[in-house]
Amino acid sequence: MRLCLIALLTCLATMGVATSQTKKSPAVETLSLKSGEELKGFRLAQTRNATVLFVVQRSWLKKALPAKFDLFASKESERDKAILGDYLKRMDLWMEKEQAANKPRAWLDSLKSERKLLEESKPQTQLMVLEFKNSEVKKYTPLQPAFKQLLLVALQQRLENIEGRPAQELDAEFREAKMDWLREKISLADRLPRFGVENETDWIKRKALFAYSREQGLHLQGSGETLLDAGDNKKIDLMGLVQQLGKNALGDLFKDLEPGGGRAASSNWLQQAAKIADEKKVDAVRVTRVLPELSAGRMTVEDAIFARLGNGSLLPIWSGKLSGDIAQPRPRAEAQIRSDPRLSEVLKQVEKLGLGSQMEQAIKAGATTLELQAQAEQAFSLFLSENTRRLDGPPVGN
Repeated sequence: MRLCLIALLTCLATMGVATSQTKKSPAVETLSLKSGEELKGFRLAQTRNATVLFVVQRSWLKKALPAKFDLFASKESERDKAILGDYLKRMDLWMEKEQAANKPRAWLDSLKSERKLLEESKPQTQLMVLEFKNSEVKKYTPLQPAFKQLLLVALQQRLENIEGRPAQELDAEFREAKMDWLREKISLADRLPRFGVENETDWIKRKALFAYSREQGLHLQGSGETLLDAGDNKKIDLMGLVQQLGKNALGDLFKDLEPGGGRAASSNWLQQAAKIADEKKVDAVRVTRVLPELSAGRMTVEDAIFARLGNGSLLPIWSGKLSGDIAQPRPRAEAQIRSDPRLSEVLKQVEKLGLGSQMEQAIKAGATTLELQAQAEQAFSLFLSENTRRLDGPPVGN
């Protein structure tokens, strides 16, 4: 899906984003209010309480609507005060619960530090989030996907007069600076004011991600319905995992690599993950699974993180899935597997049995898995970093 989006954006850009012959397009979204004001910025995802959250630059609002700026700033201050009060109450309850559960001192100290950080922080941010009831909105004019990306990058780079320039001018400025804005990663969380907790589900997700980022979560890895605690190891120990899955390394290696051999009903591994998480009494559990699909000539790695609920069930927070073609050469990963001392005895057995070709296929499958795992780890680390910079940031998924 990401590749398709990049292709679409590239196509749109090359079709004349920067040419003067095309019609000039606005670089911002607009929100027209029934009271007469027209705001320029971008809309956040629709909130669960059916209100509209619209983001504007503080500097623009002060210049464009000076008569209304103080009113909007006052409402923002009142909103921030109420949001902070809610967070502090939630943090107090959380700390009491964790203390009663005899959680480690380091973890309790980290919660105490986070509460202090929330209480002392006074955001004076580049961006303001204005909240309106749907009944207050007259018209909302969105941007095309390509121009929305351009706007976010322009805000991130703090370009001048974004609201008063067409998208083509911003594109030209980036081209002159040799910056490929289509491929820029967006990270504006630190430029935004405090976000309130939308509901209890949102709070559970925030707590789970915060706990996992402070090493208070659990990482399970496995294949099929078998899951193992990864402990402090952040990467899939491929050969070690294979050796633990059954009676002997060789038998389990080929068992997992048979068509469908590593598959299991999705509920089986999920139930197992929930049981382990409940036994460990953790708030968050990440599950990384290897799914061999030799009949299709590929390996798949699924990665997901869940919050543990009070009833022991798991609430999905984020997931990703990557697949790779086994036939693609991966010399470095293959060399890494061949050099593993735990594989040497298996290779000797294979040579005696005349099963060299099967082992070659197994090594290629393992190399594919190692590569996919590295990509999955990078994607998860980015997600976790973006969503745990601050406990009072945007809700997960916005």
